[in-house]
Amino acid sequence: MTSILDDFRDILAARMPLAGRRVLDVGCGDGSFVRELAAAGAVPTGLECSVAQLELCRQAAPAGGESYVSGVGENLPFADARFDATVFRASLHHVPAGLMTRALREARRVTRPGGEVFVFEPLTTGTHFQLTRLFNDETLVRRLAQEAVGQAVEEGFVSRRDSATLESESVYRDFEALRRRVTAIDRSRESAFLAIEPELRRLFETGEVRGETGRAFSQPFRLDVLG
Repeated sequence: MTSILDDFRDILAARMPLAGRRVLDVGCGDGSFVRELAAAGAVPTGLECSVAQLELCRQAAPAGGESYVSGVGENLPFADARFDATVFRASLHHVPAGLMTRALREARRVTRPGGEVFVFEPLTTGTHFQLTRLFNDETLVRRLAQEAVGQAVEEGFVSRRDSATLESESVYRDFEALRRRVTAIDRSRESAFLAIEPELRRLFETGEVRGETGRAFSQPFRLDVLG
């Protein structure tokens, strides 16, 4: 299956030429997508509130003209109309409940007239969600993120220009690879992971076998393009 990063980057590229375009990635994590954009010729900025993730961003080899800034989605530290596009790549649901619509309003503020806001959020379906919800149940926050997009459209400060459902696939070589990913993202999950390890192992064994590469789990995402 094609990388979800490639899918999403290609959707952006189909809507605007990436070369020279200023793109803000809100909640950029380890900066993987920021570097994807930089390699494609964009001038991306990654915003991240996690000190540990920012450190990973800055340790990575530069891919182009990318930069990283500390901050939160509901209070963006940028001037009005600074970016050609603003992206939430599976990050809107990490904004505190009650502030997601404000984060979308902030995204609209920092995006130039005629630019677009891309909201790319995981849904509460798929085998990967069924696996991870055992130790990190995001059912509520994922629903709130979808409701925030709807509220933003209803309030009228953005319009929905396009929408699509894409499917990502996560492949883990073995159960320990899953454990490493989970604890690297959030060390506080270690105890929860251990408490339900037998059930996790059982579900892990239901993943689709991908030869020597491991077991695969699917995760549908919804993309909304707002203007």
